[in-house]
Amino acid sequence: MSAGHHRVPDPGYKDYVPSIPSTWWLQSRPYFLFMVRELTAVFVMIFALHLLLGVIALSQGEAFWNAWVARAGASRTLMFGGLVTLFFVLYHSVTWFIAGAAVTPLQIGDFKVSVPMFVLGNMGLVVVVAAIIGYFTLGG
Repeated sequence: MSAGHHRVPDPGYKDYVPSIPSTWWLQSRPYFLFMVRELTAVFVMIFALHLLLGVIALSQGEAFWNAWVARAGASRTLMFGGLVTLFFVLYHSVTWFIAGAAVTPLQIGDFKVSVPMFVLGNMGLVVVVAAIIGYFTLGG
């Protein structure tokens, strides 16, 4: 017998679907901070697209690259956008490390690593890695 011959009977009632206002995330501080954290992805995406345009300009030759660098260097909007993106990336990183410490607490022997220590340790590691990359990128 095929499944087409069997009909699920109508239960005689409708599912309850509560109405949720579009501003639900403004009603609680944790919800608001979560939505701000999610918003950070938009700024990172815009900045990544700008860098992708730089890679495309680089692939098209020195003249295109120099023009891209000149436009990027002269743009106050880009400078402000880069600072906003940096702030959002730092906020996203800190909240990510806080979530990581809460989900997978770290214990070394009998010593339990506290959430602030976990976050500071990870942020310190990020700074060290960025410094090493910067050192070699800038001609170390």
